[in-house]
Amino acid sequence: MITLAYIVADKFNGLRKGDAQRLTHINFSFAIVKDGKASVEHWKNSNKIRAFLKNRGNLKVSLSVGGLGAGGFTPAVANAKSREVFAQSLVDIMNDFRFDGIDLDWEYPDDKEKYTVLVSLLRGKMGSQKLLTMAAGALESCVKDLELEKLSELMDFFGIMTYDMMSQSVVSHHTSLYASDISPTMYADKAIQLYHEAGVPKEKLLLGSAFYARVFNNVDGINCLTDGMPSTYLSGGYTGIQSFIEKAGDFSYDEQAQAPYVYDALKKALITFDNPRSIAAKVDYVRREKLAGIMFWEYESDDENSTLLKAIDDSIKGGF
Repeated sequence: MITLAYIVADKFNGLRKGDAQRLTHINFSFAIVKDGKASVEHWKNSNKIRAFLKNRGNLKVSLSVGGLGAGGFTPAVANAKSREVFAQSLVDIMNDFRFDGIDLDWEYPDDKEKYTVLVSLLRGKMGSQKLLTMAAGALESCVKDLELEKLSELMDFFGIMTYDMMSQSVVSHHTSLYASDISPTMYADKAIQLYHEAGVPKEKLLLGSAFYARVFNNVDGINCLTDGMPSTYLSGGYTGIQSFIEKAGDFSYDEQAQAPYVYDALKKALITFDNPRSIAAKVDYVRREKLAGIMFWEYESDDENSTLLKAIDDSIKGGF
């Protein structure tokens, strides 16, 4: 079973003790698109990443390009010449650093035919021995915006971003596994089934987990109307989540959704997140549905004890 971590390049100071054995794959994030070419010139610790890659052991490590809000993709794939330049620049960086592959994180492709052509071009340049993967949105509209039957023949696997799935008008879960009264329309199981029905084999699908929380402010609790303001990210990753729980008094767990949440009545703030229990449920789902594995955003958001990554590893080994 694949366990894939996204790691923000500039945050990387090495893996915590034991985590190299808990992971199978890493995607370093992000290369950007600059003047029609992929670039990692903004990375401040390239030497650390190069040194890590020399001693990666059995880990498969890919270069991820794009990310939320990243621009430059549309002109880079506009025509055959621009696609050639862009694709070759990605392959050049991959070969220079000796990455094991490329992960496309274009959120979200606005021309599905040209996206497929780009992927085909990359596969031709990379060969069959290198990994070619993508991060894919969890919404039905994302499925419709991709030529998935064609892409599934070219991609090694798809990481489905089954997080940030909350409503902005109603306080709801952002990374629930199943439908519930709180999150009846957006949940991970639905996203996985949509991709499978659109032509992606289950053995090429990774389920996404969140190592961070979304926070709704100025609200009256779960499943209540918001004040019109979107949810934001809670700072501090899982350590920040634990601190929020301690101050609020306790956390609640939606058995239907298999998702935890915490409401602080004094602050009128609610957070939605993954914890070891919900992660165990996700690993069980991956095993039962015979998916490729699980991926998460992002490594440095875990606490110093790697609590969430250990939960994945323990669940895979039967610890839950």
